[in-house]
Amino acid sequence: MSTRTIVVTVTEDLAELVTDRMWQWGVQAVSETAGGNGVVEIATSVGNDVDAIDRALATLDPSWAVVVRDVEDAIAQVPAEFLSPTWYAPGMVSVPAALLPFEPDDPATTVTVIDPGSAFGLGDHPTTRTSMALLAELLRSRDSVDSVDRASGPHDRLLDVGCGTGALAVLGAQLGVPTIRAIDIADAAVAATRRNMELNGVDGSIVVDTTPVADVTGTFDIVMANILAPVLVSMAGDLRRLVRPGGSLVISGILADRHDHVLDALQPLAPVRSLEHDGWVSIILR
Repeated sequence: MSTRTIVVTVTEDLAELVTDRMWQWGVQAVSETAGGNGVVEIATSVGNDVDAIDRALATLDPSWAVVVRDVEDAIAQVPAEFLSPTWYAPGMVSVPAALLPFEPDDPATTVTVIDPGSAFGLGDHPTTRTSMALLAELLRSRDSVDSVDRASGPHDRLLDVGCGTGALAVLGAQLGVPTIRAIDIADAAVAATRRNMELNGVDGSIVVDTTPVADVTGTFDIVMANILAPVLVSMAGDLRRLVRPGGSLVISGILADRHDHVLDALQPLAPVRSLEHDGWVSIILR
């Protein structure tokens, strides 16, 4: 089996612009390889769906050198010996599917199994682990009369924007959220989310598709948005619209020392809790 990979070759001064464009596709990994003479190759995948690839290619500058290559899955995947479980909160762990079977010492542990598929993402990136930790904190607060979050109301409706492998939506289902919507512009992310629903025994509990965030209707008690700063800013109006009054927006994919412009764009939502790891930060806003 192989995965279609989009490769853009540009000069080093354009590398950041290209990677930002790729992150906006909702992918979970972007690689950058120096090619010498001031040139870099930047690559990612939105899966093998022809329409998804065409949509992604249409957003690239026509002056950039672009090719679509087939990469063998055996090459693209991380060998199991280099993988490990990610403990992101007490009694909570995300586990790459390649490590199954996995038996924690405590049977009460919440285990979220992640098969990245061609959407990549193993649940170990700082933005994912801190987002999962904050989501778990919000959902566990439902049963705690001492929680500072108790006044925020019910947590019955969850939206995961840019779901990638579906780790956040799946965790929400595992923790009992009855209504969950997940969206991503990449068809590969939709396929990966459905696969991870099956692996975690929550098949059918999440509605996942490629609906643009601007077309999502209604409001949600919790909106998760683990995407990079430029996309958060561009989506700010819709993210505010989709959070019910008193609800929570959890943002991630932003640098701990450079995200004030994102918070400004999301006003009047205000930060109430943050969690940092390895230079990245996830923030709950209300």
